[in-house]
Amino acid sequence: MTLVEILIAASLGLIVVTGGLRFVIQTLKSYQYETGKLLVNRDIRQFTAQMIDDATYANSFMIFDQTSNLSRASGYTVASGGNANPLHASYKGYTTDLTTTEPEDTATPVVVGTTKVESGLPGDVVVFIYNVDGDNTKIYQMIIYYRVITTTANGTNGTNSTTVADRTKSLRRIKVSITDTTAQTAGIWKLLPDLANVPITNNAAGVPQTASANNATIFGYVDGQANDIVPTGSVNRRNKMFYNMNNASVLIRGRIYENYTAQRLVKSTYNFTVSPRG
Repeated sequence: MTLVEILIAASLGLIVVTGGLRFVIQTLKSYQYETGKLLVNRDIRQFTAQMIDDATYANSFMIFDQTSNLSRASGYTVASGGNANPLHASYKGYTTDLTTTEPEDTATPVVVGTTKVESGLPGDVVVFIYNVDGDNTKIYQMIIYYRVITTTANGTNGTNSTTVADRTKSLRRIKVSITDTTAQTAGIWKLLPDLANVPITNNAAGVPQTASANNATIFGYVDGQANDIVPTGSVNRRNKMFYNMNNASVLIRGRIYENYTAQRLVKSTYNFTVSPRG
């Protein structure tokens, strides 16, 4: 074969190989996308079923702006014989009520408060409360869904960020059991846990590293979609997960991602409403 013939054959071979690689890459991308869609649909179905079940059997709920609202970093004493870890079997809450300040709202966008958000406002923490045999003076369990993300009052960071990656955090679920009969009568403001004391069982990607029914990551990457009515020139609650509907129902609004590190190939926005039985 002459040099010219070799060069022509090599060129043709390169064209064929390039076409084949493009086909393989496109096939892999399509496979990744279809797999992501199946995972998204599966996760949404599981999450919806679980949250509906949790909410249906709850007696009431509370929504908070963010996890820092439930901080007991200083000045609080754990109840005698109890444990600060809300997942511990001996958790009994605290000796004093959580100090509450009004949260920011459309009228006073000043500081983020600790008290629950009222009807018409969203937050990133929802607490489902379960009473003993319908007795609202006794609490035996709380199931809490939350995202660990901090937004300064009226700021442009956290959930108010214009960058989707900055707003996209994991959604977690914990179950807090109150087995001590005396602690059950302490009241919700003493029993609300410090979410900073929940053991971290996930790696940097949000994947659970130890099996735990009481502390599980529901979604690794969620961008909240619930907003309040933002006045002109103000930035209040944006891109939260849970919306308080007339203090009777919780509207869940979010966008979840699969294959997040692969340029967020698959995403799906979902909306549904749950209501405690009361």
